[in-house]
Amino acid sequence: MKKLLTTLFILAMLLGTVSVLAQGGKSLTIWIPQYQFGDGIPDIDFWNQQFEDFRKENDCEVNIEILPWGDYNTTIYTGLLNNDGPDVVYVTDFYDLVKNDLLLGLDSFMTEEEIDNYLLWELAPKNEEGERCTIPMNDGAVLMFYNKDILEEAGIEELPVTWDEFIDACVTIKEKTDKIPFLQNWGATTGTSALMTSFWPYYFQAGGEVVDENGEVAINNEAGLKTLEFLYSFYEKGIFDDTITSETAMQDRFTENVLAFMAVGDSTGINSAKKNNINFGYFFSLKGPAGYGSRTATDSFAVAKKAEERGNAELAVKALKLIVSGKVMDAFHENLYSLPRFTKDSKYVKDAELDAMYTEYNDKMKIVSEFEGKPSFEKELQSNIQLMFMGDLSPQEVLDETFAYYEDQIKQ
Repeated sequence: MKKLLTTLFILAMLLGTVSVLAQGGKSLTIWIPQYQFGDGIPDIDFWNQQFEDFRKENDCEVNIEILPWGDYNTTIYTGLLNNDGPDVVYVTDFYDLVKNDLLLGLDSFMTEEEIDNYLLWELAPKNEEGERCTIPMNDGAVLMFYNKDILEEAGIEELPVTWDEFIDACVTIKEKTDKIPFLQNWGATTGTSALMTSFWPYYFQAGGEVVDENGEVAINNEAGLKTLEFLYSFYEKGIFDDTITSETAMQDRFTENVLAFMAVGDSTGINSAKKNNINFGYFFSLKGPAGYGSRTATDSFAVAKKAEERGNAELAVKALKLIVSGKVMDAFHENLYSLPRFTKDSKYVKDAELDAMYTEYNDKMKIVSEFEGKPSFEKELQSNIQLMFMGDLSPQEVLDETFAYYEDQIKQ
């Protein structure tokens, strides 16, 4: 009987030891959307390879979940609200996540050297304590593309730099060729799509900020007025006609070799021009009243605020730093999806010319900050700009009408 009791006691001690060891190792959950849509290595296999050494070095479990893009924002928002959500997460739209304090502030976990390594750190959203909450990736910028053959036909030997020079070049093309000088897609189905390439880049060139210190949209200012006056001048000079309000085929006109200038996302413009054998070039942006500037988009990686409650904050940040490291991102770009580099230690170069351009104009790339009611606001602004081109509103009235809507329909 004593031997049985002794055996049971020893067994209990051993089981207790196993339990303690199991509880001692931490467990991280990482949510990342699918990026592999070809025949290459599956996303889950790729990410598990990247975390193989991390698991051993930190004596922890890392559970990686690859999520579909469909309803992705809702999925991560719900997960970040609950205790069974991710510790590290890929973020697309961050407004509601930051507003509801669902992301961990990162500043206190970063060294100055690490912050300096992240090229787009200044574009990351801040929480109420003023700490950055994400590490932004570089999705590229809206660039100005031009058709070299049309410019040669018009006798334009030097590219326009300033707003005035650009308008003059467009007038010259209209007078000396049968080609279209410049187009914008003001007939796009959403305000977000229209403003992405047709308003925000020029607003940034005018020195505008999208939101104020209270997080409210703030384009009813001198920069907003200058931008609208600049856009309306294309109609006044006969560069745009009455069809501009329904225009959606800007890119098609460029690939048909009949459009001289268009502003569009880098990959979209480069890929379509090459595919259609257009003799093209591009430059970062026009130089507006406040200098150069363009719109960029930035998806990000972040740490959940609840990781701190679970005692996982430091480990989660360590995992985050691994994900965005030059070594891992180089492998990501090579094996899953090609994007411009967003860290100084990255060796991968998607396009040497683009890489040099983004390095030079790094501080001129701006994001359209998130704010309450943004899709509705952008749709209203688009509609009022269409009315401006129809002669029904002045540039100032566009701002007045848009902000009356914002005050009455969004802020209330």
